[in-house]
Amino acid sequence: MGYIATDLARVPGIGFEWYVFLLEDSWNNDLRRELSENFENLAKEVGPKALVVRGAEPKSFFDQVFYEYALRNRGLEGRDFPLPALLIADTPPMEIREDKERILEAKMILLPLAPEYRRLGSITDFLRKVAQSVQDPEAFDALNALDRTGIERKWRWLSQYLILKPNFHGFGVDLNQIIEDIFSH
Repeated sequence: MGYIATDLARVPGIGFEWYVFLLEDSWNNDLRRELSENFENLAKEVGPKALVVRGAEPKSFFDQVFYEYALRNRGLEGRDFPLPALLIADTPPMEIREDKERILEAKMILLPLAPEYRRLGSITDFLRKVAQSVQDPEAFDALNALDRTGIERKWRWLSQYLILKPNFHGFGVDLNQIIEDIFSH
């Protein structure tokens, strides 16, 4: 399902296991046009347990997500943040707003998109694979269990995006290292 939010506080807080936030700035280029053209498809393909959200005002929405999901506390700075990006989270903004400590338990995956954009149409396959992973409960079960074999089977597709530096937060201390090891083979 897709949702265009005028405010992060209006994002539905129940009915979804995963939230896929499309984070953008206000500038238009081929990559952003391709993201806009594929927003509806991504929203359909993630399945009924995930909500794809983008901001009606991209810069304001990014600022709200950056603040609510405490991305600065995860070593990211707003001015250096890799936009556009996808932030996949298991916790709705409403829960974080009601209980700031909830962010410490949130599971998040940050996927910068600009490094993967090479030419018109090049981001579409990437979005397709993101949608397939988000709708596959086994993909997140592997991350939660730190199951190296499962992670390799369900997330190996990320390795073809060598420039991409995904960040996994909240799954476990060793997850980023496991992912890095898988990508290096």
